[in-house]
Amino acid sequence: MIFRVYVNFKKGILDPEAEAIKQTITSMGYKPITNIVKGKFFDIEVDTNQDYFSQIEKISKDLLSNPVIENFKIIKK
Repeated sequence: MIFRVYVNFKKGILDPEAEAIKQTITSMGYKPITNIVKGKFFDIEVDTNQDYFSQIEKISKDLLSNPVIENFKIIKK
């Protein structure tokens, strides 16, 4: 079983890299673009079919994200 953990900044946290990308896209002529959200993801594979969701949630909170400025979402693949 594989869990995919998506991590991105919380609403209101400034992301200068995403803003720079948005400005570049706009300068390339793609005017309808109004917002870009940049993030990262982790694929975590476990070797059994047991449900490890609560453990993956704890790993995501304690290690993979900074709960002060980031959100995470876990998807079972």
